[in-house]
Amino acid sequence: MFFSIGCGDRFSERYWKTPIDPQGKPPAGRSRLEASLDPESCGTCHPKQYENWRESFHSKTVGPGLKWQLRRLGPEGSESCLGCHSPLSETQNYIQEFEYGSPKVSEEVRSYVSPGTEEKGIVCASCHVRGHVRHGPPPRSAIAEGIDPNAPHGGFIVKKEFESSEFCAACHDSPEGGKPLAGKRLMETGKEWKNSVYADAKNEITCQNCHMPDRSHEWKGIHDPSFTRKAVTYTVSVRSSERGYLVSASLKNTGAGHFFPTYSVPKVFLVLERLRSGRPSKVLAEKTIGRVTDIELQHEFEDTRIPPGGEVVLKTRVSEDEWRRGDEIRFYAIVEPDEFYVRMFQENWNRRKEFEIEGRYESRLSEALRRAKSTKYLLFEEKIRNL
Repeated sequence: MFFSIGCGDRFSERYWKTPIDPQGKPPAGRSRLEASLDPESCGTCHPKQYENWRESFHSKTVGPGLKWQLRRLGPEGSESCLGCHSPLSETQNYIQEFEYGSPKVSEEVRSYVSPGTEEKGIVCASCHVRGHVRHGPPPRSAIAEGIDPNAPHGGFIVKKEFESSEFCAACHDSPEGGKPLAGKRLMETGKEWKNSVYADAKNEITCQNCHMPDRSHEWKGIHDPSFTRKAVTYTVSVRSSERGYLVSASLKNTGAGHFFPTYSVPKVFLVLERLRSGRPSKVLAEKTIGRVTDIELQHEFEDTRIPPGGEVVLKTRVSEDEWRRGDEIRFYAIVEPDEFYVRMFQENWNRRKEFEIEGRYESRLSEALRRAKSTKYLLFEEKIRNL
């Protein structure tokens, strides 16, 4: 049996209206395990998905980076953040009760969402449950579809939209009505994809094809070095010229269906340098790849991100004396996945007394800054030696 609620963007718009409406009282006859929206309960029958999710960033969206800001945001201000970071009404309710004292979590909610679930970010139910009805993509094996009171948790509704990029864009694109910055929304990953060859109907490659291969629930991205290396191709060369040598290096977006990198948070730093006696002796060229803004998100200074199929080239000339026998040219890239957060968190840490960031909020900020700084890594390096 197949149930249709809507299609494409319209389905996603309705499905992702946040905060997600309270599930209400669990249907009669369901066991405590079936009624529970705790991710551990889902993992009882879906262990692989649970283990993938537990290690993913989706399980960490309500971490110290968000939580240190809750006092400043207040109950109303936090709603826009929690709409994606913790979209269930029930988990938002727990957060608001702990942070602001109200509203109180009802006993009915406690019967199917355990205290502590609000700490686990985007839980299984955030994507898969509406009104205690489970939803998911078309099954890959011959199992019964649709509502069935005799099936585990009452069966499930099949929605092909779970395999569409629009499903992800609900959180990875800022709202259309949001305040633009330099004529763009802060997050436009879905739009970037839609304007690329990856969205070509004849050969569509969706978000899920890359970020959920074989339906993995890991959602790897810019924080994962191996995954990120698959998104780019790089070259470096040294050629003789009339005035010495021409050094050229390039980085091309050959595998990301959106700008590389997407968002304004991560940055990629390209450096072309000379090594002498095995040590860096001169920077020949460098470039920051990213959308560079101030920490208040009021000004965009530059946007050098690479669109799908696009390329950035660094070129410079060196004299024969600058490129001696035994010297090396090194081209490398450093990725700082949380560069914006490092700047923003550091500024607030430096001014924490002025901003009255105290107690648990100070501890959260300290941990958020530590975590953000720890994510930097070397994406690649290539050396050419003058023999």
